[in-house]
Amino acid sequence: MKKIKILIVFLFLTSAIAIAQQKKYVSYTVKKGETIKSIAREHHLSTRDLLRLNPDVGRKPKPNTVIIVPNKNYGKKEIVKAVDTLKYHVVQPKETLFGISKKYGITIEALKNANALLENGLKIGMKLVIPNAIPTQQKDSIAYVMHTVVKGDTLFNLTKRYDVHIADLLQLNPELKHGLKLGMVLKIKMKPVEIDEEIIEGAFAFQEKLDLEKEIKVVLMLPYKIDNFVEDSVRVKSFKKSKSLLNIVTDFHMGAQMAIDSLRKKGVQINVQFFDTENSKYKLQYILNSANFEDVDVVIGPLFFDKAHFVSTHLKAPVLAPIFSKKQPTLFAENLIKSSPNPDVYINKLLTYMKRTYNKENILIINDGKEESQHKLWKIVNKIKAFDSIQNITVIKPEEGFIDNEKIVESLKEDSDNWVLLVSDEVVTTSAAVNNLKTFIEGFNITLFSLNKGKNFDKIDNTFLGKLHFIFPTTDNLDTNNPDTAVFYKKFKENNYALPTKYAIRGFDVTYDAIVRIATLGNLYDGLLAGSSKRISSLFNYAQQLNGYIENVGVQLIQYSEDLTPVILE
Repeated sequence: MKKIKILIVFLFLTSAIAIAQQKKYVSYTVKKGETIKSIAREHHLSTRDLLRLNPDVGRKPKPNTVIIVPNKNYGKKEIVKAVDTLKYHVVQPKETLFGISKKYGITIEALKNANALLENGLKIGMKLVIPNAIPTQQKDSIAYVMHTVVKGDTLFNLTKRYDVHIADLLQLNPELKHGLKLGMVLKIKMKPVEIDEEIIEGAFAFQEKLDLEKEIKVVLMLPYKIDNFVEDSVRVKSFKKSKSLLNIVTDFHMGAQMAIDSLRKKGVQINVQFFDTENSKYKLQYILNSANFEDVDVVIGPLFFDKAHFVSTHLKAPVLAPIFSKKQPTLFAENLIKSSPNPDVYINKLLTYMKRTYNKENILIINDGKEESQHKLWKIVNKIKAFDSIQNITVIKPEEGFIDNEKIVESLKEDSDNWVLLVSDEVVTTSAAVNNLKTFIEGFNITLFSLNKGKNFDKIDNTFLGKLHFIFPTTDNLDTNNPDTAVFYKKFKENNYALPTKYAIRGFDVTYDAIVRIATLGNLYDGLLAGSSKRISSLFNYAQQLNGYIENVGVQLIQYSEDLTPVILE
């Protein structure tokens, strides 16, 4: 009789498992610290899709909230066997959560969810449960466009315009093997539009909790171009400022030194070494061969990205590239951290906002017509064409070096809001665009968008930008009304007898943020992925990319009001 009861119980449990596997959605209880974004990532779907399943739930649900999520076992026919199939990993010295997650092909969140003991940090000798990695399933978002071949089209230009490979064109259009002909209608597969997901919205904030027992080893590599090695105990108050590069290096160094001093006053133990790279790969090679980097927590620098990449390929320590470079999209390594976002992050941030707020506005795009900007231009045009109920897009380029004023006024509409997007970082095109638009401020409703606010805007009167309701994405936004900013300026002036430049502020922000994250999580990799932070000017929201490296995707959208007050849209 007892055996029969056991058999009935066993049959009931296996039946329950089989039934549960056929449910497409199951309930899930939100844990402390989880957000809709983190839960969506864990269940391999987008934040937007998860919110659609739970329309009454916000992006930051309270702990113990019950939501609906996809059943990971849906569609599986096999019955789960009652055997121990879990993998385990014993933590070795110098290992990090980042390294362990990479080793087993899982996310850090999945590792933490499977091991409650990690709440107290990673420790040598811990026996961690390694959950099975589930392949990421992407949404089927393939779309096609039809292109009629016109005079001037070439296969090369088409691949650049639509961001596709020639092989893809040939596969969808076999007739191309006989050559490109006028009037030919081509089917082109568009890449999935990457602007649906918010980059910053919903990101959890980094929570600072300093470990004052750990000694943090920092290396700062900058092209000081001085003869003597700069010791940690010596404050460098001045360098010869004969060259622009030395000005930048000096300012960055003073900001970094101020960050180190500030954290030391809080009780953080910091052992820092300064290396003069002399802006030379030969000197870098000498430093790498002669110095000991075995226990270094972070290398900040070198200043130029290609040299930071060079260092990262010769060290195991994390290397933090401190400033942006146009070379960074093509160079990466698992231990090379990009503290500045790539250009696509700015583009996606701006287009995401435009797509979400689009309401049949008339869209005009102004471009410099230069060959190097055409790929970016057509990539943006194609993404805008994906907006719902798109009405009209006009592209205007200079003719014989000048932008035709009449073409602009012909493209603007009096009975509609006009969105003007500047796709150029050239000074002449930027000045011409703004000067033309300011003559139409009274007769038209115009909002000017730009992919950034770089040097091309240095000589533009902000008064006109305010009247054009100027909107641009940026990772740097100095809030002069913030008390912390005032304190920083006061202390910097007291220490250095000068006001901080943007490079001094950058030196402070990058150095302070990196050390605080190490002091809180024990290592830089885990610290970088522990939430977003806003320092004096810079926004940091690091994310791990598909090919392993970590990049800052922290971008804000700023709009100028007519009284020139910068407003953070998101």
